Amino acid sequence: MSEENKPPVTPPGGGQIEAGKAATPPPPAAAPPAPVKPAAPPKVDLKAPVDSAALKALQERFPQAVLEVSFHAGETTVLLRKEDLLEVCRFLKEEPDLGMDYLSNLCGVDFPDREQRFEVVYHLFSVSRHLRINLKVRAAEGESVPSVTGVWRTANWHEREAFDLLGIPFEGHPDLRRILLSDEWQGHPLRKEYPVKGYDRDHIKLR
Repeated sequence: MSEENKPPVTPPGGGQIEAGKAATPPPPAAAPPAPVKPAAPPKVDLKAPVDSAALKALQERFPQAVLEVSFHAGETTVLLRKEDLLEVCRFLKEEPDLGMDYLSNLCGVDFPDREQRFEVVYHLFSVSRHLRINLKVRAAEGESVPSVTGVWRTANWHEREAFDLLGIPFEGHPDLRRILLSDEWQGHPLRKEYPVKGYDRDHIKLR
């Protein structure tokens, strides 16, 4: 068959190509768009100072009692002289502009390498004013901390727990005895030197 009499060629996808002519390649496919990287979230300074009405009141009323102030995640923590603890707590609760009427938590912390190895931390909240502040005092081994049960009744069991698990005595507590462990238990399990499996003593038989 001569070139003139050849039938037209139908390329893939439709259309016709005249005999003797090369097929035109299809245009290249468009490249997919590059992925858009999400913007990095802004860095948050967790130690940024925050405005605290309770802190200002303490600094004005008890400048000698405030030893150190720190901020973390929007909360204010004040390290106090232990001798001023009771007076400061009563002020924070009874001052009408503050009204720290809720002791939400009280706990002990052990730093065995420090001369004053224990810290007692008080988390205070004002139900009416929606204010928060944390207080801390330090004590050495065997040194007592004033009980705040006369300011907040809920401190009773909190202080017993700190005494039970860390051995921190609270002067003026009405009933200072163990609350989680039995009277026969040896040692204080939240102290850093306390072994994970406990001591091989008689108290193991009480489990």
